[in-house]
Amino acid sequence: MQFGKKYPLADLLLLSAVVFIVFSIFPGPVRSLEVEYLPTSVNVQLACGDGLAENPEICDPGLPPDVPPDLAGGVCQDFADIFGDPFLSGTLLCASDCANYATSSCYSCGNFYRENEEQCDANDFGGQTCESFGLISGNLLCTNQCFISLAQCESQAQPGAGSPSSGGGGGSPGTPTGFSPGEDSPRQTKVIISGKSYPHAEVHILLDGKVIGLSEADAKANFYFETSDVPAGVASLSFWSADKDEIKSTLLTITLRIVSGAVTTITGVYLSPSINTDRKSVDKGVPITIYGQTVPETSVFVHVNSEQEFVEKTASQESGDWQLVFDTSALEEDYHTAKALFQMEVSGNVIKSGFSRSVSFYVGREISEGTCPGADLNGDKRVNITDFSILLYWWGTKNTCADQDHNGKVDLVDFSIMMYHWTG
Repeated sequence: MQFGKKYPLADLLLLSAVVFIVFSIFPGPVRSLEVEYLPTSVNVQLACGDGLAENPEICDPGLPPDVPPDLAGGVCQDFADIFGDPFLSGTLLCASDCANYATSSCYSCGNFYRENEEQCDANDFGGQTCESFGLISGNLLCTNQCFISLAQCESQAQPGAGSPSSGGGGGSPGTPTGFSPGEDSPRQTKVIISGKSYPHAEVHILLDGKVIGLSEADAKANFYFETSDVPAGVASLSFWSADKDEIKSTLLTITLRIVSGAVTTITGVYLSPSINTDRKSVDKGVPITIYGQTVPETSVFVHVNSEQEFVEKTASQESGDWQLVFDTSALEEDYHTAKALFQMEVSGNVIKSGFSRSVSFYVGREISEGTCPGADLNGDKRVNITDFSILLYWWGTKNTCADQDHNGKVDLVDFSIMMYHWTG
């Protein structure tokens, strides 16, 4: 075959470069070059344990030493001891449920009542005597700082004798007005996820590429999932679903940091619509139906890519099904792609999903499943870039029109035959 006599060398070099790039990137059948998606809005809220006192939390204990507590300005002096007087000293704490303050580390030295942080207060030694510290006899003394003094105890020590320790541990904490002291309990790391898929569809939830759970959406396409099986640290969560016809959504992935001991709430996980066409090719001017499934009773915007982009609006039914009958009169004879997203209004805010995957279709003389002599795949009596596009579309398949050498597969031999017949 002498290519130079059939068409200019420059055309051949340009076409060969295009073929090399396309085959390097797309080793299989080429269906769409479209990879653009709109990001889905995801709101990540860290709850009790994140070190932020957010409504309705009264305070937040954080996760010391990494995450300091947020006491919302509260101090021990804001609360009263058992006598109704404000505490004078100490450290105010926040309960692990973020619903109460804890005053177990607050105290008032000199109120004649030994709080937890005090060794003693006046004559209140919590039942301890000189003998408690291994001494023979005598009387304990309490200093102005509420520390025990052994100055008036007999100094002969007994085996196993101890010494006054910091913190009495025998008294009861004061009670803040209107609050009960919080109890310290282990905080659970939990992730709560909510969003929208397709009615009654199973949503697959993946952590770092591995499935950690399934959640079935309700009739309104809402789904909810919670798990404690997520370690603290940076995590990659992914979501996908399939509609009633087993057409999959695109994969939605978010990366976030899970805080230990906190409840991480992820909302707004909106999966893109599913999409398909009722045929792969149509004559120019013949309508093509683009359809799929999404959130019920929402607006669906379909983007059809040609030399210019066409955007048309339709709506999903109560079942979530949607369809658009698209007039192909305005499209040139070539391959085109379509993709869709849903849009809804929530509390006055416009919410959009990401784009669906792209589906491709051909506008022009319907491609025959018979033989196509001379590599003229669209029958226009010319062999040019349109036929080349058709060849790429069927690459790796056994389409009888594109399979010029009839070996059961569209491959480089068929491309070589097309080059021989090239007219430009």
